[in-house]
Amino acid sequence: MSPSPRAEEPVLLVRRLDHAPGERERGCHLVPLPDGTRSALVTLCGERIDVAAAELLPEPDGVPCVACLLSAPPARP
Repeated sequence: MSPSPRAEEPVLLVRRLDHAPGERERGCHLVPLPDGTRSALVTLCGERIDVAAAELLPEPDGVPCVACLLSAPPARP
């Protein structure tokens, strides 16, 4: 599992585009802002999502990934 980002580092809201059998597999994940050099995103919970199969969300939508939420950096005051 990759280390959690620091509170100052932005994270994206992402979910898979592929048609999973249920919405649970299309949970809303948190992803550290990528540098643009990789073909896959690695969520805070450690799941790999191909860039071509990722849906960028403007706000939380659907089922949140609990593991990503638990790995999220603390909110700034």
